[in-house]
Amino acid sequence: MQNLEREKLKCLEKRRLKGIALLKKGYTCYGVSKKLGVSKQSVMRWRDKYESEGIEGVKWNGQRGRPTKLSISEKKELKRIILKGPISNGYPNELWSTYRVSEIIRKEFGGRYHQDYVGTLLHQ
Repeated sequence: MQNLEREKLKCLEKRRLKGIALLKKGYTCYGVSKKLGVSKQSVMRWRDKYESEGIEGVKWNGQRGRPTKLSISEKKELKRIILKGPISNGYPNELWSTYRVSEIIRKEFGGRYHQDYVGTLLHQ
């Protein structure tokens, strides 16, 4: 990840931590939102994460986006399916595409991945 992006994410974490500190001082969600220039819904989300997971819930965990929808065992199964080849999986030729892999994921595991993300998934 680029240093600039990492710095931005750390800055956002500091803002969330400051928001939690203000809530602990007695500020309302609305008051925190006005002071920090964020939406009230964001502050409420931070508060809920803090209440359910503690301080770790509002800290940046080094990752971005949603957690993966496929478990480790499902990823292993996907690899096995891919190694069998497209023809073995009902396709007319030996060409895998990210679109085809996204179809396999949907059919076999019920998960939906955009074909643009499948390449990233396959490199994990």
